[in-house]
Amino acid sequence: MPLEPLATALGLTPTTAVRPPVADPTLGVDVPGAGAARERAHRLVAVGDSLTQGFQHYAVADTSLSWPALVAERLGTPLARPADRGPGGYPLNLERLARRVLGRPLLPGLVDGLRYVLEVQRAYEVDPGPPGGPPSEALGVWGWDLRDHLSRTADTERARLRSSRLNPLVDTANARAAVAVLDGSRAADGHALTTLEAARDLGREGVETLCVWLGANNALRSVVSLDVVPSGPRFREVGVKDRYTVWTLPHFRAELADLAAAVRAVDADRVLWGTVPHVTIPPITRGLGGALPECPRYFRWYARPWASERGFDPARDEHLTGFEAWAVDLAIDGYNRALLELVETERRRGRDWRVVDCAALLDRLAVRRNDELGARPPEFPPLPLPPALAGLDTRFPVTDEGGRLLSGGIIGLDGLHPTACGYGLVAQEFATVMAGAGVRFANGPAIDFAALRRRDTFVSAPPPGTGRALRYLDRLDRLDRSIRPARRNRPATGP
Repeated sequence: MPLEPLATALGLTPTTAVRPPVADPTLGVDVPGAGAARERAHRLVAVGDSLTQGFQHYAVADTSLSWPALVAERLGTPLARPADRGPGGYPLNLERLARRVLGRPLLPGLVDGLRYVLEVQRAYEVDPGPPGGPPSEALGVWGWDLRDHLSRTADTERARLRSSRLNPLVDTANARAAVAVLDGSRAADGHALTTLEAARDLGREGVETLCVWLGANNALRSVVSLDVVPSGPRFREVGVKDRYTVWTLPHFRAELADLAAAVRAVDADRVLWGTVPHVTIPPITRGLGGALPECPRYFRWYARPWASERGFDPARDEHLTGFEAWAVDLAIDGYNRALLELVETERRRGRDWRVVDCAALLDRLAVRRNDELGARPPEFPPLPLPPALAGLDTRFPVTDEGGRLLSGGIIGLDGLHPTACGYGLVAQEFATVMAGAGVRFANGPAIDFAALRRRDTFVSAPPPGTGRALRYLDRLDRLDRSIRPARRNRPATGP
């Protein structure tokens, strides 16, 4: 479908221009008194989605490697967060699964892989116990968009908990994650709080730095489902809004205004806002067909990560067109412009709000878009990685039969979420802005990437054979394609 109708449906103006990176986190607006260093009861509170919770390889795994926990290590203070337990996290740790299945004979590997899936289900599909516990400073919940953070609580998610042995994965895993994060966040009368209400409650004791990084899930479903469905009039209704995959710019602005009102209620010395990353860059989709003539920064098609140029058939295989990917990115550019306008306005009102341009970080690291297509915008020169991360990139992580990493390493096996090394790059962006705002770091603001690489089990000792697994998935997809009907065109707008 051409770009113009999609852009119109999303409330956008088509353009080939890119949003320039943010050079100054303060946007050039001085705030009297900002930068004065003082330590408060809660040095760091982080509100966000899976990227803040520390999701890795499709699991809530070792959250000590989330970017807020890595920043807290540099601050020299522990970050209150849910305890890690069980065999590798849930819904399913693909790194652990790969180590059980790959690099060994097919049948024993498959049997051991199924055994691991059932181990995970038994460990995590359990009664969470009575409400309560210590409040968390790490208020990230995977899969949540702006409205979820304004509406959902531990009690709303407890009501969603189910256990079904027909589902081999952990049932209602998202609700379980939310309960783990929010069960200790309750008012004096015991009623459950949203994440922003929980942050406000922590603010009664004082918050030094509040970090808010949200918005990716207002566009992410487009690349997961390979379908662009603009938000409709019921975008504020939890349970109904899941039918939409990309929020229109007017709807996102409305949600951001509500979110900003909740953030203003938090007693925090400063608020750092992360920009929304372009969801078409992570290797959850694979660009195919060469450059889109109308905008050479995009491929003609975006298919599943295992799709190959030789085997892909746009008449039958699920995909986004280059125009759809371009429209999704334009929507995210609109989200980020709205975010910058918000921060600038609040700074002019005397609030020390700052921008952390996480989107620009990913834009500069986009190897396939920038380098394979040869269309790197001058605004986004290559980003030199720390020496300890030399050789890593944002392509899908592919290993050979000997366990040698051939590509990737910054994004994990789910094609969406950073590895621990990738989270270190994000942590460095936040820590750098915090240091510029006068925050004191007991251990210095520089992330120890050499130590982090050693802690990153996927990068330091990759599981063998992920490249062969991708080839198998491509063959299975082609076999499925041979027996299923041709892909039907989808409507451009949602209900």
